[in-house]
Amino acid sequence: MTLFLVGGGPSQATGPVVDHFVAAAKQRGNRVAIAILGTQSEAGGYLNLYADPIVQRWPEVLIEPVWLVDEDEGQIVWPANPEELAGLVVAAGWAPGYLDALMPHKDTITRLIRGGTAYLGFSAGAQVVAKKAIAGGWQWHGRAIGPELAGDGSTELIVREGLGLVGPAIDVHTDSQHLLERAISALLAGHASSAVTIDEDTGLTVDVTSGSTEILGPGAVHWLTRDGDEVRVRSSMAVIPDQATTAS
Repeated sequence: MTLFLVGGGPSQATGPVVDHFVAAAKQRGNRVAIAILGTQSEAGGYLNLYADPIVQRWPEVLIEPVWLVDEDEGQIVWPANPEELAGLVVAAGWAPGYLDALMPHKDTITRLIRGGTAYLGFSAGAQVVAKKAIAGGWQWHGRAIGPELAGDGSTELIVREGLGLVGPAIDVHTDSQHLLERAISALLAGHASSAVTIDEDTGLTVDVTSGSTEILGPGAVHWLTRDGDEVRVRSSMAVIPDQATTAS
């Protein structure tokens, strides 16, 4: 049960994360679902951004898009026999919209991951896996905790119920959008006792069963823990696999 969480969108620098995802998915079959927010007509142009790096490494893969639409646009259609999916990719985009679309399918997604389906989440796709998902906002009690562009349409910090695949809250774009303080604020507000933030172009591999982790890419991962009225922050860069840290 492995999650591959990326701190931004697809890029050349995230190639090592895709390598690991493909290796994990191949152990189960050759079907990979890619979930993107929007209808096919709205979001279809983004599919290849996520599919091409996988196909380049795995020509035999069968890509099955999942269009995450809201209730007014129809029902979300999952691939037939989803339990046979080798991998599930959740794209980047508007985090609140991804939560709205995915939470009704939480049980299905949890069953897939527990059954061994590899999960690759980019940006919003990484945020939603947490028990408490940081879903937007750039202020806390009127004080700026990030740039306005990172608010995802909201001003005040928003933390919502997530998929619950990992315990710590997850935030992304840490270096490029200076969002470490948003995660700190989420802990000080009492939404979670721990959080992980991931830099752009950087991936965090999480073994859900053992809690072991590995950092992939050029950036850093920051581990935050609330201790009373304080938040302790530890930063890690990429390490070789046998030195991987263990998530608390």
